[in-house]
Amino acid sequence: MSEIFKTIVRVPKKESAYFYFQLEANEGLCFYSTIEGDKHEGHRDIIVQAHPSLKEEVVQLLNKLGKEIELEFID
Repeated sequence: MSEIFKTIVRVPKKESAYFYFQLEANEGLCFYSTIEGDKHEGHRDIIVQAHPSLKEEVVQLLNKLGKEIELEFID
C-alpha cells in the first residue's frame, strides 16, 4: 500500500483565498485542510495531501503558485 503524499505550506492570510481557489480549480489533484492556529497570525498553515502517483503534479502546481504568491514549505 502506498503512503499519501503530504506537505505543509504556509501562505500569507491575504493570499490564502487565491491559494484555496487554485487548489479547487485543480479538482481531483489533491485535498487540503487548514491547520488551526491563532486567529491573529498573518498566515495560514495548510496541509496538502495527494495520492503518491500525483506527487509530481502537486509539487509542480505548488511551485508555480510559489512564483505568484509567497509560499513557505514548512514540512
